[in-house]
Amino acid sequence: MVSNFRENHVGKQIHYIISLFFVMCYGSAFSQDVSFSQFFANPLYLNPAFSGSVGIPRIALQYRNQWHGFNNAFTTYSAAFDIPVEKLQGGIGAYVLNDAQADGILNTLQVNFSYSVFIRLSENYRLHGGFQVGFNQNSLNTGKLVFADNLDPNYGNHGTSGELATITDPNYGFVDFSTGVLMYSKHLFYGIAVHHLTEPNQSFYIGSEDVAKLDRKYTAHFGARLPVYLFGHNRKKFDISPQVIAQLQGQFQQFNYGVFATKRGLTAGAWFRQNFGLRYDAVIFVVGFMKKAGSLITVTILLFPDCVLIREEPVKFH
Repeated sequence: MVSNFRENHVGKQIHYIISLFFVMCYGSAFSQDVSFSQFFANPLYLNPAFSGSVGIPRIALQYRNQWHGFNNAFTTYSAAFDIPVEKLQGGIGAYVLNDAQADGILNTLQVNFSYSVFIRLSENYRLHGGFQVGFNQNSLNTGKLVFADNLDPNYGNHGTSGELATITDPNYGFVDFSTGVLMYSKHLFYGIAVHHLTEPNQSFYIGSEDVAKLDRKYTAHFGARLPVYLFGHNRKKFDISPQVIAQLQGQFQQFNYGVFATKRGLTAGAWFRQNFGLRYDAVIFVVGFMKKAGSLITVTILLFPDCVLIREEPVKFH
C-alpha cells in the first residue's frame, strides 16, 4: 500500500513538473502565435484582407491537438465568420480562438474583428486592403502550479507559494492590431499581412515589458485554383490548388508549400513544412469535401495528423 502511495505521489509530481515545464517554455517563447498546419482552412487568421473575399458568407471551424501523447499539452479551437457587404464596398469578419496549454494551466483567448475594402484594378483583378482589431486575454491558473515552498515531500502540495506574490494579474488582457493586403482574381490570390503592429506587452509581471512583448508577425502567401482539362476536351476534369506560405515572428520561421486537387467536391492534398534554412519538419495531409448551394457554401474538412520527420536538430515551431 505504501508502494502504491509513493507511485501515485511520484506520478503526480511528474505531472506537475511537466506542466510547469510547459509554462516555463511559454515564458521563453512568449512571442510566438499559434500555428495551424492547414493554414488555408482559416483565411481570416492568415490575413484580415480575406474578409468577404469569396463573395458569399463563409464559416471556418478548426481544432488542433498538438503533442497528444501528453495530457492536453496544446489544445486549440477556432471559429471564424466573414461576409461581403456591398454598402461598405468590402467585407467584414470575426474570429474567436482559444488556446489551452499544459492541461489548462495557461490559456489564451482571442476575439478579433476585421474589415476589408475591395478596389477593382481591372476586369480580372481586385485589390483587398484589410485591418483587424481584437482583444487578447492570457489567463494563468495558479491553482495548478506547484513550487518548492508549498510542496510537502510526504503528502503533496499545501499552502500558497511566495512565487505567486509577484504575479500582478493572472488574467492579463490587451488590445491588438493587424493589417494586410491581398491581390485577388478568379484563379489566383497572393498577399502579405502584418500582425501585432504595436507589439503589445503580454506579461503577468510588472517591469518585464522589454522581455515579454508579442513580436510582430510577417506573413507572405500565394495560392491558386487552376482548372485541368484532359485530352483536349473543353470540359474541366478537376482543379489543382498550389499553396505557399512563409512566416517570420521574432526568431521563429515557417515555410509551408504543397498542393491539393478537387473533383466533384472531393479534395485531397499534401504539404511540406520547414524553416527558411530548408530544415524539414513535417508532412501534412488533408482530405475534405466542399459543396456549394445557391448563395451559401458548406465546407467539411477531415484533417489527418502531421507526419513529423525525425531530426537530429529540432526546427523552431510552436
